[in-house]
Amino acid sequence: MHPAQVWKSPPAPKRTQPPLTDELLDTAERQLGVRLPESLVQLLRFQNGGLLRVCFPESRNYSISHFLIRGIGPGSGRIEKAAWWHEDPDFPSRPVGAEWVIPFDGDGHWDLCLDYRRSPTDPSGLRTDPAIIVIDSELDPETFVGESFDEYLGQLVPAED
Repeated sequence: MHPAQVWKSPPAPKRTQPPLTDELLDTAERQLGVRLPESLVQLLRFQNGGLLRVCFPESRNYSISHFLIRGIGPGSGRIEKAAWWHEDPDFPSRPVGAEWVIPFDGDGHWDLCLDYRRSPTDPSGLRTDPAIIVIDSELDPETFVGESFDEYLGQLVPAED
Protein backbone atom coordinates (compact mmCIF):
# COMPACT_ATOMS: atom_id res chain seq x y z
CA MET A 1 0.00 0.00 0.00
CA HIS A 2 1.43 3.36 -1.01
CA PRO A 3 1.79 5.84 1.89
CA ALA A 4 -0.45 8.37 0.12
CA GLN A 5 -3.26 5.80 0.38
CA VAL A 6 -2.73 5.49 4.14
CA TRP A 7 -2.50 9.09 5.41
CA LYS A 8 -5.31 11.64 5.45
CA SER A 9 -4.47 14.84 3.65
CA PRO A 10 -3.78 17.50 4.71
CA PRO A 11 -1.95 16.25 7.82
CA ALA A 12 -3.44 17.16 11.21
CA PRO A 13 -0.73 19.31 12.87
CA LYS A 14 -1.44 18.05 16.41
CA ARG A 15 -1.19 14.42 15.26
CA THR A 16 2.10 14.60 13.33
CA GLN A 17 5.75 14.85 14.32
CA PRO A 18 8.53 16.74 12.51
CA PRO A 19 9.88 15.00 9.38
CA LEU A 20 11.55 11.71 10.26
CA THR A 21 15.34 11.83 10.06
CA ASP A 22 17.82 8.97 10.37
CA GLU A 23 18.93 10.49 13.68
CA LEU A 24 15.38 10.57 15.11
CA LEU A 25 14.78 6.99 13.97
CA ASP A 26 18.07 5.73 15.40
CA THR A 27 17.46 7.45 18.74
CA ALA A 28 13.91 6.09 19.00
CA GLU A 29 14.95 2.54 18.12
CA ARG A 30 17.77 2.56 20.67
CA GLN A 31 15.47 3.95 23.39
CA LEU A 32 12.82 1.34 22.60
CA GLY A 33 15.34 -1.48 22.18
CA VAL A 34 13.73 -2.54 18.90
CA ARG A 35 14.09 -2.18 15.15
CA LEU A 36 10.83 -0.75 13.79
CA PRO A 37 9.30 -2.59 10.79
CA GLU A 38 10.56 -1.25 7.46
CA SER A 39 7.01 -0.73 6.15
CA LEU A 40 6.21 1.41 9.22
CA VAL A 41 9.42 3.40 8.71
CA GLN A 42 8.49 4.00 5.05
CA LEU A 43 5.08 5.32 6.12
CA LEU A 44 6.70 7.60 8.71
CA ARG A 45 9.25 8.92 6.19
CA PHE A 46 6.34 9.95 3.95
CA GLN A 47 4.43 11.53 6.88
CA ASN A 48 5.59 11.21 10.48
CA GLY A 49 2.35 10.09 12.13
CA GLY A 50 -1.20 11.25 11.76
CA LEU A 51 -4.76 10.42 10.88
CA LEU A 52 -5.53 7.55 8.51
CA ARG A 53 -7.55 7.25 5.30
CA VAL A 54 -7.86 3.53 6.04
CA CYS A 55 -9.34 1.41 8.83
CA PHE A 56 -10.12 -2.18 9.71
CA PRO A 57 -13.14 -3.58 7.86
CA GLU A 58 -16.35 -3.72 9.90
CA SER A 59 -16.19 -7.53 9.96
CA ARG A 60 -12.76 -7.47 11.59
CA ASN A 61 -12.39 -4.28 13.63
CA TYR A 62 -11.10 -5.90 16.85
CA SER A 63 -13.63 -3.74 18.76
CA ILE A 64 -11.41 -0.67 18.37
CA SER A 65 -11.75 2.60 16.47
CA HIS A 66 -8.31 2.62 14.81
CA PHE A 67 -7.81 6.00 13.15
CA LEU A 68 -4.15 7.01 13.48
CA ILE A 69 -0.55 5.87 13.60
CA ARG A 70 1.75 7.68 15.99
CA GLY A 71 4.98 9.14 14.70
CA ILE A 72 8.52 9.38 16.04
CA GLY A 73 9.66 12.63 17.58
CA PRO A 74 9.53 15.03 20.49
CA GLY A 75 5.80 15.86 20.40
CA SER A 76 3.02 14.18 22.32
CA GLY A 77 1.31 11.23 20.70
CA ARG A 78 4.53 9.52 19.64
CA ILE A 79 5.59 5.88 19.51
CA GLU A 80 6.96 5.14 22.97
CA LYS A 81 6.65 2.77 25.91
CA ALA A 82 4.12 4.89 27.79
CA ALA A 83 0.82 3.01 27.77
CA TRP A 84 -1.35 2.73 30.86
CA TRP A 85 -0.16 -0.84 31.35
CA HIS A 86 3.51 0.18 31.19
CA GLU A 87 2.96 2.55 34.12
CA ASP A 88 1.23 0.20 36.58
CA PRO A 89 2.88 -3.20 37.12
CA ASP A 90 -0.12 -4.32 39.21
CA PHE A 91 -2.77 -3.48 36.59
CA PRO A 92 -4.80 -6.69 36.05
CA SER A 93 -4.78 -6.46 32.22
CA ARG A 94 -1.01 -5.81 32.03
CA PRO A 95 0.43 -8.15 29.38
CA VAL A 96 3.25 -10.49 30.33
CA GLY A 97 6.47 -9.01 28.90
CA ALA A 98 4.87 -5.55 28.63
CA GLU A 99 8.24 -3.87 28.09
CA TRP A 100 8.35 -5.43 24.58
CA VAL A 101 4.81 -4.36 23.59
CA ILE A 102 4.82 -0.90 21.99
CA PRO A 103 1.57 0.93 21.16
CA PHE A 104 1.18 2.88 17.93
CA ASP A 105 -2.52 3.79 18.39
CA GLY A 106 -4.88 3.68 21.35
CA ASP A 107 -7.49 5.54 23.37
CA GLY A 108 -6.71 4.67 26.98
CA HIS A 109 -8.94 1.58 27.03
CA TRP A 110 -7.19 -0.26 24.19
CA ASP A 111 -3.87 -0.08 22.35
CA LEU A 112 -2.87 -1.35 18.92
CA CYS A 113 0.70 -2.55 19.42
CA LEU A 114 3.92 -3.82 17.95
CA ASP A 115 4.58 -7.06 19.88
CA TYR A 116 8.30 -7.87 20.15
CA ARG A 117 7.98 -10.46 22.95
CA ARG A 118 8.80 -13.43 20.68
CA SER A 119 11.01 -11.50 18.26
CA PRO A 120 14.59 -12.33 17.32
CA THR A 121 17.39 -9.80 17.79
CA ASP A 122 19.59 -8.33 15.08
CA PRO A 123 23.42 -8.13 15.35
CA SER A 124 23.14 -4.81 17.21
CA GLY A 125 20.95 -6.41 19.89
CA LEU A 126 17.68 -4.75 18.85
CA ARG A 127 14.56 -6.90 18.63
CA THR A 128 13.06 -7.19 15.14
CA ASP A 129 9.98 -8.44 13.26
CA PRO A 130 7.10 -7.75 15.66
CA ALA A 131 3.63 -9.24 15.49
CA ILE A 132 0.65 -6.88 15.85
CA ILE A 133 -1.81 -7.20 18.74
CA VAL A 134 -4.54 -5.27 20.53
CA ILE A 135 -4.31 -4.86 24.31
CA ASP A 136 -7.76 -4.11 25.77
CA SER A 137 -8.55 -3.27 29.39
CA GLU A 138 -12.27 -3.97 29.02
CA LEU A 139 -12.72 -6.88 26.60
CA ASP A 140 -10.23 -9.60 25.68
CA PRO A 141 -6.98 -8.58 27.35
CA GLU A 142 -5.00 -9.46 24.21
CA THR A 143 -6.10 -10.07 20.62
CA PHE A 144 -3.81 -11.19 17.79
CA VAL A 145 -4.03 -9.00 14.66
CA GLY A 146 -1.18 -10.18 12.41
CA GLU A 147 2.24 -11.83 12.21
CA SER A 148 3.79 -8.61 10.88
CA PHE A 149 3.19 -4.93 10.23
CA ASP A 150 2.73 -5.79 6.54
CA GLU A 151 0.02 -8.31 7.44
CA TYR A 152 -1.70 -5.63 9.54
CA LEU A 153 -1.50 -3.14 6.63
CA GLY A 154 -3.01 -5.76 4.32
CA GLN A 155 -6.16 -5.87 6.47
CA LEU A 156 -6.90 -2.15 6.16
CA VAL A 157 -9.57 -0.84 3.80
CA PRO A 158 -10.52 2.71 2.76
CA ALA A 159 -12.38 4.51 5.55
CA GLU A 160 -15.74 6.08 4.84
CA ASP A 161 -15.69 9.83 5.41
